[in-house]
Amino acid sequence: MAAAAISAVGVAPVRAEPTATPLRVRIEFIRGPGAEDCPDEPFLRAETARAMGGVDPYDAEAPFTMTASIERRHGKLAASLFLRDGDGHGRWADGFSARDDCKVLVTAMAVSIALLLDDAYELPAPPVAPAKPASPPAPPEEPCSPERPCPPKPAPAPPSPPRTASPVRAPPRSSASPVAGERFRWVAGLGAVTGLGMTPGVAVGPALSIGGRWPAWSVALEVRVLASLPKTIDKVPMAVSLLTTNAALCHHRQILFACGLSEFGRLRASPDVPLGGASRLNLRAGLGARIGIDWPFSESFSASGYTDVVQSLIDTAIDRHPGAPGSERALWSAPNASVAFGLGVHASF
Repeated sequence: MAAAAISAVGVAPVRAEPTATPLRVRIEFIRGPGAEDCPDEPFLRAETARAMGGVDPYDAEAPFTMTASIERRHGKLAASLFLRDGDGHGRWADGFSARDDCKVLVTAMAVSIALLLDDAYELPAPPVAPAKPASPPAPPEEPCSPERPCPPKPAPAPPSPPRTASPVRAPPRSSASPVAGERFRWVAGLGAVTGLGMTPGVAVGPALSIGGRWPAWSVALEVRVLASLPKTIDKVPMAVSLLTTNAALCHHRQILFACGLSEFGRLRASPDVPLGGASRLNLRAGLGARIGIDWPFSESFSASGYTDVVQSLIDTAIDRHPGAPGSERALWSAPNASVAFGLGVHASF
């Protein structure tokens, strides 16, 4: 909520008036998966001091330790704060998230820390050990005399070894389930494609895909069935369809992705007049690239839009029927490159 407020209003955080004896803490700042490009620890320290009116609350020798971590979860940046005392007891925790503005989120973490340290008297007291029963008073000692000499005094105990600092404990793990972006997922998709240069004129049709997704990479196998909108080619009535299978290897960064693409398929031309053109199967193959945007709606559903550019490796053409006038000239020849635009929805499981 703090990050959303700072982002929406667009103002700097309010500086708190320094207290007479502000609580001092050690700082542990962790940038987890998906947050490697976020501001570093010096930025968090500077923002905390600015929010506290110039007072730097961080001290490497302080008994309290503040663990601040930030990582990407479900397509959002999530921040968590955890304060523990010298015995490892948790004393305070906080957390919030933002869509993409990592700098605003780290600033919000600094403001939350500053507010806590200014109001440190509100922290819950650590658990108190039960009081031990008082030992009964020792009987009075009789004075020493020649008839009753004093007992020998015990030798002084050797000095105890110096205490070593307790090892720093790892920050507590969240009890929430693992983030979907941190594990492999199966992804199935359904969409619509518009192609230029694949068939005579514009081609449209559905696309089905199945693949797998890791935090930053994905692979997919896609099948398209496209039909050419023009029904006449060089005055010859004809229906043209294209069946392709595409394989894509993609790299994802936030909501953007880029892919290497391979395409293989068959072009089928069916003339209405038997002697007007050839009815045959033409192989189609090519290599290309894809760029697009993947917008998540939830952990399991997302929508995407993309553009493909494919360089043809096989010359594809629709020939005239042998014996027809001008049979040496093709009715249509595919260009060297084709372009496709796609929209789709995806479900992960």
